[in-house]
Amino acid sequence: MRKIRRFLSVVLASICLVMAGAGNIAVQAEEVGDEGNWIGAWSTSPVQFNLKEILNLGCIKYEGGLHYLMFRTRLQPTVSGEDLRVTLSNEFGTGPLTVDAMTVGRGYEKAPNTIQAKTMKKITFQGSASVTIAPGETVTSDPIGMSVSALEYLTFSSYMKNTSTMKTYGLIGGDTYISSGNRTGNYIAAGVPMKMEGSFGEYSVIPLISGLEVYNPGGSSAVLIGDSTLANDIPILLAGRLQNSGITNKGILQQAIKGNRLLADGAGTFGMIYGESMMDRYVRDALEQPGVDTILLKVGDNDIIHPNCASMKGKAPAVTVQEMIDGYKTLIEEAHERGIKVYLFTRTAWKGYTRNILGTGDDIQWTEELDAMRQEINFWIRSEDNPADGWIDLDCLCADEAATELIPEYTLDGVHFTLTGQQALVNAIPIEEIFQD
Repeated sequence: MRKIRRFLSVVLASICLVMAGAGNIAVQAEEVGDEGNWIGAWSTSPVQFNLKEILNLGCIKYEGGLHYLMFRTRLQPTVSGEDLRVTLSNEFGTGPLTVDAMTVGRGYEKAPNTIQAKTMKKITFQGSASVTIAPGETVTSDPIGMSVSALEYLTFSSYMKNTSTMKTYGLIGGDTYISSGNRTGNYIAAGVPMKMEGSFGEYSVIPLISGLEVYNPGGSSAVLIGDSTLANDIPILLAGRLQNSGITNKGILQQAIKGNRLLADGAGTFGMIYGESMMDRYVRDALEQPGVDTILLKVGDNDIIHPNCASMKGKAPAVTVQEMIDGYKTLIEEAHERGIKVYLFTRTAWKGYTRNILGTGDDIQWTEELDAMRQEINFWIRSEDNPADGWIDLDCLCADEAATELIPEYTLDGVHFTLTGQQALVNAIPIEEIFQD
């Protein structure tokens, strides 16, 4: 908990930062054609992240919102496009949320809070520099008049005079720095990184932005949706593999949430950042993504693990294998009704994982009985009873013949992947079969 308090204390202190100003560069965005040619190029799944509630877990007592803040966020679109627009979310807000100014420019690999000179563009919403987002809603900007290349860095700057109703954040997929004052026109801006790190993993807090779209006639997008085993660099690695293989018209969207479950919302102290259940968020986070025609789904381990954690006993509801299979069938059917293909990953091994959160000790122990549920689900995924368009077998990541334990170099803690493990998972995806028309 010390690391969380330290991070949030630094965030609060950062509002006192003072930086040199620079002029804005305004560019009139041109109108582009058919709405169906806009496809998803980057995304993150919004979760409810209540700053007051998190701070009050510790000794800090916090009331109200923060004021006069700028968020500088660096992202990577996974597919090229002739133009760009950005979507902002107030999904879990408790009131209207106003963004007073916003810009974007090309970024740098090694300087995430710096923008390349002479590339900055003002972002408008129905012609206005500011926009107010109603609670539970999203807004998409006007076309920005900026072509983008796959996997280049784009750096967005968002200024808000008041964040008192701000409760919606992404927690994976970019780098954000927070500072005080309207510095949206500055090419160089100091700031404090909005990151939380600990034994529970790393969260990169992303305020406001939930999606990027590019204008790409003939292109489409694929959604990677699931839990912490996908909430990492896998979408970027997959996009890179597609680009290197000559598949250049497919955007890869990141819609994984650490701790997410198939059938139940997040539970326990940090339940709100585990997100809504897949059943509840699937339409918003997968089916309604712009240009989506393919979904790759990997969720379910937490439905088995969380109810058996000491810290979640009586809080995280237990489920049966049949209930999980019925849930998968529902998701597949909903996608097929919209003409969207679905591919299921087999559930990966987790022997050796103990979920030691914040150094409090082992929260769970692997047993053959618990793992039998995962094995039963995988048997169904591989069977003809599975109505999905295909499945991706991840037993190749295991060290043992029984496929209960990941290869040591592939895992950080028995369940989560190292960068080598992430690349191995990406290499296991049959991209020609799934992504080539």
